[in-house]
Amino acid sequence: MKKTLLIDGDVLAYQSAFIAQANIQWEGELWTTHSDLALAKNWVIERLEMFKEKTGADAFVIAISDKNNFRRKLNPLYKANRRSKFAPIGLSPMRDWMAEEYGTVIYPNLEADDTIAIMATDLTPDEERIIVSIDKDFKSVPCTFYDFNRDEIHDVSVEDANKYHLMQTMAGDPVDGYKGIPGVGVVKAMRLLDKNGTNWDTVLKAYSDAQLTEEEALTNAWMAYLIQHKEFDPVNQQLKYLWMPDDFSNEQKAKYSHIIQQVTGKLDEDLARPKPFDPLGGL
Repeated sequence: MKKTLLIDGDVLAYQSAFIAQANIQWEGELWTTHSDLALAKNWVIERLEMFKEKTGADAFVIAISDKNNFRRKLNPLYKANRRSKFAPIGLSPMRDWMAEEYGTVIYPNLEADDTIAIMATDLTPDEERIIVSIDKDFKSVPCTFYDFNRDEIHDVSVEDANKYHLMQTMAGDPVDGYKGIPGVGVVKAMRLLDKNGTNWDTVLKAYSDAQLTEEEALTNAWMAYLIQHKEFDPVNQQLKYLWMPDDFSNEQKAKYSHIIQQVTGKLDEDLARPKPFDPLGGL
């Protein structure tokens, strides 16, 4: 059976650019920042070989995020807090180099995480696919996930993936810009699911108890959910629909169809993350 790695190229590009960057003081108060791309490239090459050796894989695919992200149409605050953080100066060159050296996969309006989750859930009988990343969000995808920072391999079942997604829907992720239910963190969310059942009713009751609406719960569920093969049109490379609770009736789905239609099909608008603040802008 062929074994293919689905590698998070965003993480590789960022980490390699970060370790290759250095601040140098010249004379007096003159400081500069430089990046040794040769060091960054060698780091990536070594990691790719290590991933293959660790997993026994035959091949790999590297995914990169598109600059546009459909989630910002639903929630403009999604990852907006990252606009003030300056990326390593070698980040874009490393992405370009990986694309030239290995080829990279980018789906319009989707993050690398979504692209990887789509490929991970589009399985064939003669192939095994393993996600390689450091992002804990892949615990919400039924897959084999290699967390290379922790050197851990997780075999995530459908049940475990569903539970992790519902937990994230309640707990939120402030780093990504969606807050979930005030006062409900990971531990409490898991406790609620264990006590009341791993289902949408448990999530909805927790939101209702906090005087929050079902639409707010669904919006956070969409922020947390990584797109899978069944929600994606591979021919046109577009979203077909968004995640809905399994027990939703057609009437319940129709209630939110006007929201879903905003992000399905072809999206021509700019949904890129706001640029970092430029104190010299306009000068």
